[in-house]
Amino acid sequence: MIYLEEAKNGSLTCRKAGHYLHSKYNPEEEADKFVRSLSPDFSPFCIIVAGPCLSYCFAPLRKRFPAIPIYGVQYEAFFTKKTEQSAPLHSACAQSTAPAWNGVFCTEHKDALLLAEALFEQLGEQLIFGAFFTVWPPAERLYTEQSRLFWEAVKLLLQKSRDVLATRAFFSRCWLKNTFRFFIRCTHICGIEKGHKPILVAASGPSLEASIPYIKKYRKSFFLIGLSSALQALIENGIYPDLCISTDGGFYAEAHLRILEKVFAQGVPLPLAVSAESRVSSAILENLPIIPLRYGDGIENRLFEHCRLPAVPALRNGSVSGTAASLALSLTSAAVYFCGLDLENGSGYRHAQPNMLEKNDALTDNRLRPLVTRLSVPENGSLDIYRQWFSSRNEEFSKRTARVSAVPYKQTLGNIRDLHWDDIKENLRMYESLQMPRIYTIKNGKAAENKKNICDFLHAEKAACEHKNEPERTVQWYENCAPLAYLSSLKYPESQEFKAEAAKTVLHTFEELFKLCT
Repeated sequence: MIYLEEAKNGSLTCRKAGHYLHSKYNPEEEADKFVRSLSPDFSPFCIIVAGPCLSYCFAPLRKRFPAIPIYGVQYEAFFTKKTEQSAPLHSACAQSTAPAWNGVFCTEHKDALLLAEALFEQLGEQLIFGAFFTVWPPAERLYTEQSRLFWEAVKLLLQKSRDVLATRAFFSRCWLKNTFRFFIRCTHICGIEKGHKPILVAASGPSLEASIPYIKKYRKSFFLIGLSSALQALIENGIYPDLCISTDGGFYAEAHLRILEKVFAQGVPLPLAVSAESRVSSAILENLPIIPLRYGDGIENRLFEHCRLPAVPALRNGSVSGTAASLALSLTSAAVYFCGLDLENGSGYRHAQPNMLEKNDALTDNRLRPLVTRLSVPENGSLDIYRQWFSSRNEEFSKRTARVSAVPYKQTLGNIRDLHWDDIKENLRMYESLQMPRIYTIKNGKAAENKKNICDFLHAEKAACEHKNEPERTVQWYENCAPLAYLSSLKYPESQEFKAEAAKTVLHTFEELFKLCT
């Protein structure tokens, strides 16, 4: 229990289990000394203070770091909300613990993973890259378990930020070229209206194979969204999704979509919801009905505005299944079901069969490295990250979603329910007459007209970067083309190496993009 009392200087202090969490003489002076003792060896993007208790450290932190966000992670819920009691000391506590933090989190009733996910969602990988973490010393001594949990969460947080930024650094220029190719080649633009029928999102986990007969049986009962990696397994089993979706910008992602070219040649133009940065062939962009997904950030956002291209708002996510989940929830008032969303590490096939990547990998099998050796290699940590994302969803998300399968899932996803197809069969029959989301054509264009429009855009953007007369536009190019070098130049502003590397990368990127317009 927290006991509040007046300090010698008339301010409020508190103690727990006989130990003071702030000075019983002058809490403000104690906080000033603490803040003066902090010595980050880089230029912080934000400050995260664990266990600030009555938050006396906030004012001196704000004075010392006036331009960056400051977050608090309280070790006890008492310090995060106003008490209902009317005693003067409690009223003072409510005032002193509610300064203008940019965000307040709490370790109480949470595990390290949930805390890390909550911090990542609010801060993002860029702020975390330059975050300075510190702990209020009395709280660290008294709340040993909460402090351990906090540092465990920090470890998870930094790992996720590192992985996301490494992916961005590796693929950023590729994604940017994909984005400009999208705006040049995309011609048959469609939109989609919300419906009332349940949506089934088919992912490519191995359990999808056992669900194929059930999907066929109840096909009329739901609107089917097929993730790119699941398309071959669905289509070769005679199941044509109402909507396909792809958000992956890697070169291997294009292989998953080749089946769409094949069925288009047979007279079946399946609609594709796709982000601009995704890797999609020109044949698909020019011939299939395309529903653009718009993340609303960076250069992509300005391109949508420049080209006046209508799009569906989408959630940027490390996995297409995360983006598809958000999209599905926005497209229906009913439930959203997932199948094949295994997200399980282990040996064996990673995807339901047949799968294009498996066909490609099989070409390298030989006597020295046969199929069984290849499949025994453990999966990397990406599935753990995706599983953590689904497991940390809030109640509003989990109460509308469920996983269905004909075989048990090995890994749970937090509060998301796991059901057998037989558990919902009665409900599915009732859904057949409900209105499905409707896909409609917005406009048809020509690649040649798009190319001229994009070329004009590029000339204006390059001029702005060279003259540096519009800092916001210049920053977006640095963030998109050379994210690690740019962020490092901000974190270590005295270093000229990172600035030169970022500028060189941006210039080279412009040269590559102009080639797309020729």
